[in-house]
Amino acid sequence: MTSLTALTVAEESLEEAVKRGCSVLEMLAGALIPPNPARFAVAYAHHIGAIPDLSLAMSRLIGHERLNTEAVDEFYHQFLATDANQAELDAASRKIQSAVGDVAEQLGSSSRRHQNFAVGLETFAGALSDGKVTVSLAESMLSLTREVEQDHKQLQDRLSDTVRELDTLRGQLDRLEREARRDALTGISNRAQFDRQLRAAVSRVRRDNEPLCLMMIDIDHFKRFNDMYGHQMGDQVLKLVAHQLALVGGETHQPARYGGEEFALIVAGAGIDEAAELAEKLRGKVEGRKVVNRRTGETLGKVTLSIGVTRFRDGESAAELVHRADEAMYRAKGNGRNCVVVDQQL
Repeated sequence: MTSLTALTVAEESLEEAVKRGCSVLEMLAGALIPPNPARFAVAYAHHIGAIPDLSLAMSRLIGHERLNTEAVDEFYHQFLATDANQAELDAASRKIQSAVGDVAEQLGSSSRRHQNFAVGLETFAGALSDGKVTVSLAESMLSLTREVEQDHKQLQDRLSDTVRELDTLRGQLDRLEREARRDALTGISNRAQFDRQLRAAVSRVRRDNEPLCLMMIDIDHFKRFNDMYGHQMGDQVLKLVAHQLALVGGETHQPARYGGEEFALIVAGAGIDEAAELAEKLRGKVEGRKVVNRRTGETLGKVTLSIGVTRFRDGESAAELVHRADEAMYRAKGNGRNCVVVDQQL
């Protein structure tokens, strides 16, 4: 995650800074996006090329005339906003440090008491050997023994408490890690996790020389559906597509919500024909499901998908693979939507 403070450029004059700011505002205005500080930050970061992945995503939408307010707001949360889980992570880290510090302090105190006990035991053994054990010495040794026994019990209790506390924190950290990888609405991988998974898949292909395909999916006329029936019904459509995508992907392939109404499926270890069959299967399954308003019982029609499929080529980057699958998807939309286009057809 990139912080806003990282969006710095070489020192420039006031005139240059104003010119840059005007260019950013003109870009937002040209896309009919009402400017606010967050949207300005996104456009500014793209303008100066501060975040390559952001600039790639922005350029892609601009090239297809699909840059809109929702997309820019999503880019802000994806690339610029402070991680919502960071406060919880920081709190968990402080708790772990505190727990470990308490145990370390307890161990230090225990070590000093055991040293005193060892010295007392040595003195008592010497006196016993010389036959000079006094009542006072015996009472002192008994007192030291009781202190060590009590100290041992306290240390056991503290260690037990610490183990329970660390176990709870481990569960919390596991939850935060899962949330950081998942799209909150659909439950499948989010864009950041998709990027990581695709880079890893490309690395495996280069190492093992196994086939790799990528599927890019777009819900047809989703904005119109949202405008007609509201965002809650739109969310149900997104969940429907994500669910069917996860079913088609199975245990082998990796589904993700790429952003907005776009999804992706990393098809590992499969050739282009198998990937195309999976795409057609997904398209048919989604088209066969009717969207119903559960509150009113009204049938809102069916959902259709435009899907682009391509296979990894030797020497290309993950970004180039996404670009080719993306272009195939837009070709599917140009062919009338509700169809699959394979990169080989381009």
